[in-house]
Amino acid sequence: MIELQPPDWWRELPVLRGSTVRLREVAVQDVDALFELLTDPVVSKFISPPPPSAEAFEGFITWAHRQRRAGTCVCFAIVPDGLTHAVGLFQVRRLDPEFKIAEWGFALGAAFWGTGLFAEAAQLIAEFVFREMGVHRLEARAVTENARGNRVLERMGAKGEAVLHRAFGREHTQFLWAILAEEWMQNLPPQPSVFDAARVKRQIEKAVAATQQPTPKRRLKAHPFPFYLIGGDD
Repeated sequence: MIELQPPDWWRELPVLRGSTVRLREVAVQDVDALFELLTDPVVSKFISPPPPSAEAFEGFITWAHRQRRAGTCVCFAIVPDGLTHAVGLFQVRRLDPEFKIAEWGFALGAAFWGTGLFAEAAQLIAEFVFREMGVHRLEARAVTENARGNRVLERMGAKGEAVLHRAFGREHTQFLWAILAEEWMQNLPPQPSVFDAARVKRQIEKAVAATQQPTPKRRLKAHPFPFYLIGGDD
C-alpha cells in the first residue's frame, strides 16, 4: 500500500505577507487580544459564539493546531504592520475528504473595519487556498442581516447560491456564497481601485495605536475547544 506524503501546510503554515498585513498561524500569544476583540458584541453579533473565556480561547488554539496537523482545518491570524499579536482570524475547513471543497469564515476587530486590511488579507487567503491547498470550491455563509459581510464576499467575486432559512442560532437566515478556483484565476489580477492611501494609512495607524498588547493574565489549564467561524464581518 502506497502512503502519500501530506502537504507541507499540514506540518507548518507559511507566513503570507501583504503590504499592510501579515498572516500566520494563530498562536498562544494571540489569546488575550483575540478574546477581547472577538467577544466585542459588535463583532460577535454575526459569528458563531466565540470561546467564553481566555482559557477556552487558548483551548481553541490548541484544537486548531491539531486540526491543521490532521489536514482538516487551518486558522490564520491577521497581524497588521506595527503589531505582533492578532486582531482577527481567517479559518478554512474542509467539506469533503480531499479538501477540494472548503468553507471559510473570518472575523476582524471593529477598530480595523473599513481600513482595507481585510480585503488585502482575504486576497492572500484565497490565493493560498486555491494555489497551494488545491481547493476547487470555496464556500461561505453569512447572516442575511450582515450587510457588511455579504458585501465583502460579493466584492471578493463570490456568487450567492442559496438562502438557508433558520440556519444560524435557529432564528437567522443565511446566504450561501461560493467562489470557484477557475473563476478566481480568470479574474486575476483584480482591477485596481482608486482610494486615498494616506487616509487609509492614518486609519490603520490609529487602529494599531488603540490596540495595545494586552498584559498576559494567569490562566487555568486550557483544554481543546472546537470553534468554527461561521459568518463574519469586515
